[in-house]
Amino acid sequence: MIKAIIFDLDGTLVHTEILKAESYAQAIQILTKGSVLQKMVMDSFGKYVGLPRAGVVNGLFEEYKKPLLEHMGGLDSEIVKERIITSRLAIYHQMLNDKNLLSGHFCKYNLDLLRRVHGDNFRTVLATMSHCREAEKVIEAMGIRGKLDFILTSDDIVQGKPHPEIYLKVKDMLKMEPEECLVIEDSLNGIKAGIAAGMNVFAVTNNLTRREVHAGNILAPSFIIDDPKDLLNRIYHFIGENS
Repeated sequence: MIKAIIFDLDGTLVHTEILKAESYAQAIQILTKGSVLQKMVMDSFGKYVGLPRAGVVNGLFEEYKKPLLEHMGGLDSEIVKERIITSRLAIYHQMLNDKNLLSGHFCKYNLDLLRRVHGDNFRTVLATMSHCREAEKVIEAMGIRGKLDFILTSDDIVQGKPHPEIYLKVKDMLKMEPEECLVIEDSLNGIKAGIAAGMNVFAVTNNLTRREVHAGNILAPSFIIDDPKDLLNRIYHFIGENS
């Protein structure tokens, strides 16, 4: 029996993965003085969705190492990575402070599911690779704090997705078995984490993650939802079958 629904945040409840991708893309274009275009970073960002910040930065640095080092005066690799983080966080925080921009990226149907399962007395949890500061700002903007039993961020764990640590910690805090938990994710890395924790996992994909999720071939098609309008009915059908 399903007793808890665990939601990812970025790309699942709000399309901040798109904003994050744009912030990295802008930062790298600026740091490489235009030799790496925003579109290049955006086109390759899908494989980094769901990773913790260090994983994203390490991956992007390796992918664009040559132009980054060429245009940053031979700085040490770690300093270059720090510059990427500092630059993109400044851009990203500006985006988060723009309430109109942020509200335009809310995932309506996924949020409808959160409100419905909360109203039906399921335990509801948020498990995100965002850091607490950014997560809190987004949660406040969406007005969902009262719909969540608790929130775990990357600040609460050592190993990020695709490692299952965050979901295992949720399970322990809920005092439930993995099969009593249902995870809603959007990214391949998040799906891997949920599966590794032994939980039921549904993917609700978006433009950044759809190709990677389908190509990953780790979820049966019945657990992949490409049209979020179908999410609520598909989840409740699964819950009913497993009650």
